[in-house]
Amino acid sequence: MKTVFQFVEWIAPYLLRISLGLVLLWIGSSHLQNPQSMLPFLAFSGFAYVLGALEVIAGVLLLAGLWVRYVGLLTLVLFAGTLTIFVSAPAVTGFPVLNLRGQFLLKDIVLASAAITVAAMDAARHEAKQDVANKTEKKAA
Repeated sequence: MKTVFQFVEWIAPYLLRISLGLVLLWIGSSHLQNPQSMLPFLAFSGFAYVLGALEVIAGVLLLAGLWVRYVGLLTLVLFAGTLTIFVSAPAVTGFPVLNLRGQFLLKDIVLASAAITVAAMDAARHEAKQDVANKTEKKAA
């Protein structure tokens, strides 16, 4: 059983990063293709296109494994911004008894948590690499 959990521990960061990247790519693409599918008060001027482009870029970077810590933080900001709708426009979401739009936006809590986890796991991995490099330098000196 220990081997199974070791495998799960090894693969989890990759699966979470890739799945978050796919979700961002999908959502961002839909915002670029149909900005009216967003909440009506957000689908103005270029906002939907900027948001969609940021989501697509974040998704691609996560899939490629580039700048993961920073993209995770950007993604957290994107989802946190979406979650402010519960406070800033409760009539849109039906808060506290959520309507369909509110239930749809509720998924962003889980996605924000995934973004935090992806950023934290990548930062820990880089910190561990740095510690190994520092120990190697000290032994060489």
